[in-house]
Amino acid sequence: MNFAKVKNYCDDIVCFYSDNDPYVRYDVEKDFADKLTLKQHIIKDGGHLNAESGYTKFEEILKEI
Repeated sequence: MNFAKVKNYCDDIVCFYSDNDPYVRYDVEKDFADKLTLKQHIIKDGGHLNAESGYTKFEEILKEI
């Protein structure tokens, strides 16, 4: 992925990721986020941030918009 190109399209990127995603390892999530932005939010016990993980409300995103 060309992260420089992505940054050219948006200057306000925020990454949300979980500390216990069952599908994507934390170090992969962190590396991806680090390449895009300093604005990162780690959701404790968020799983894959979906209903399957019991994560049905995304309150944290409301603080950013």
